[in-house]
Amino acid sequence: MSIRRLAIILPVLLLLVTQGHSVRAHGGGQLVAGPVQTGPYTLSVWVNPPQPRAGEPLHFTVGVAAPENGAPVLDAEILVTMQAIAQDSAPISALATTDQSINKLFYETDLEVAQPGRYLATVRVAGPKGEGELSLELDVKSPSPINWFILGLAGLLLVLALGWWRARRSREGDK
Repeated sequence: MSIRRLAIILPVLLLLVTQGHSVRAHGGGQLVAGPVQTGPYTLSVWVNPPQPRAGEPLHFTVGVAAPENGAPVLDAEILVTMQAIAQDSAPISALATTDQSINKLFYETDLEVAQPGRYLATVRVAGPKGEGELSLELDVKSPSPINWFILGLAGLLLVLALGWWRARRSREGDK
């Protein structure tokens, strides 16, 4: 592998390994509720990753619409709270906003729970037409035994080592 080709491939691989997690974090995910009428609004809630794990960020995307015409409601306050059902622990909460949203029609936030178990996730909306609340249960699994960052880094190092070895062999063969 030529140094020129390696200079192109290395930054791309490094970007994929280091940025893959944050790129996946925003938007979409698995629809876990909705569209559901709650108070004067229709809510839809997505989580990403679809299988939440303890110690890893859980991304919530919330769509808020007017039930009469489906128009997005863009001036609401959204609070997402998670409370362990079987454990005696303090709830964690975060405001969902359009600030980190790629599509400014959705409200987004991240929460991270420390322990696996069953959780009650509550989405509270307050807007010009009043308030509403939606609750749903989520199973949070144990942390993944696979560290994908380390695995990706090891794969990148393997590719670089093989490229270096092939380049060295071809130079020795040219002599």
